[in-house]
Amino acid sequence: MRNQLWIQLARGAGIAVVAVMGFWNIYSASAQAEYTVDYILASQKIDVVTQPGAIVSVIVPIKNVSEIGWDNTQIQLGTIFSTGEKDRPSAWSTSQWLSETRIGLRDTTTWVGAGNVATFNFTIKAPARAGWYREYLQPVINNYWLPGDPIVIQIQVGDGVEIQSTVDKEIRIYRNAQQGELIEHGYIVATLPISSGRAGYTTPAGKYTIYNHIANAYSSKYALWMPNWMGLSNERTGFVGYGMHSLPYWKVSSSKYTEGEIYPGGRLYTQGRLYEGYSHLGRAVSHGCVRWGIRESGVIYNWAPNGTPVQVV
Repeated sequence: MRNQLWIQLARGAGIAVVAVMGFWNIYSASAQAEYTVDYILASQKIDVVTQPGAIVSVIVPIKNVSEIGWDNTQIQLGTIFSTGEKDRPSAWSTSQWLSETRIGLRDTTTWVGAGNVATFNFTIKAPARAGWYREYLQPVINNYWLPGDPIVIQIQVGDGVEIQSTVDKEIRIYRNAQQGELIEHGYIVATLPISSGRAGYTTPAGKYTIYNHIANAYSSKYALWMPNWMGLSNERTGFVGYGMHSLPYWKVSSSKYTEGEIYPGGRLYTQGRLYEGYSHLGRAVSHGCVRWGIRESGVIYNWAPNGTPVQVV
C-alpha cells in the first residue's frame, strides 16, 4: 500500500505539493512502518579522534533504503540512549544543532529519494574529560523514528586514553561538574546533568554499588516522593541512606494546578505531582542523594541492575 501510494503521488502533476501531503500521511507519529529497515549507514563506521574541549566536524551519511522519499526540511537525526529510548539530552551539542536532542539536514536538495543518500554534516564539542565515548543517533521525521540499526559514533577524546571500565556497566558521578556518566562496556554512552548534595549535605565521595530499586520511595524526613530510587551501598560503610533518584515531588491537588505547567522555581506539575525544579539539575542542591532528570532517571533505573558500581568523585 505504501509503495503504491508513493508511485501514484510521484506521477501527479503537482508532485512537490502532493508528495508533501503523502509524506505527512505516511511519516506521522501514528504511522506504522511496513518495512523493518528504512535506512542504513552509508559508510562502514564513524570514528572521531579529538581533544578535550575541541569542536570537530562529523559527517553521517545515511542511505534511504525504503521506497519513500524524504523531505530534507523534515528529516533529522535524533539522539537516543544505547538502550533505544529517544531524545537523550546530548552533552556534545553545538549551535549547529537544532536542540540538544536533534540535528537537522543542511542540504540544498528538496528530496532524498529512494536509494539516495542524505549526508548530515555537523559539529560536536568534546567534553573536558578525556576518554572513549559513544554517541547514539537515529533518523526521525515528524516524531516518527525510522526503523533501522542505531547510528553509533565512536569518539576518542585525548591521546593514549584507555577504556574507562572493565565491567559491563558503571556510573560515575562528578560533583564539581554536577554531571553523571553512564559507562557501558568501557565506553561513556551518556553524560547527563545531576544534582548532588548542597553545602552541609555533601554527597560523600567513594565507591558504591546499587543496593536496591524502589519504583517510588518516600522520605518521611523531607516529606518528598523519590521516583526511580536506587539505594547506594558504600564498600566500607554499607548503606547509610544515600541513593540516586528522579527529581523528587509532592502530591498536590489537581484543582490548583494546570497539567504540564512550569511554576516558579522551575517546578513542573503533571498528573497530581509537583516536581522540584529542573533548574536544580547542574547544581548541588539536594539533601545528599544524587538526583537525575525525571525521564532520564527512569532510563537509568531500568539500565542499571542491583550491584552496578557507582563511583562518586
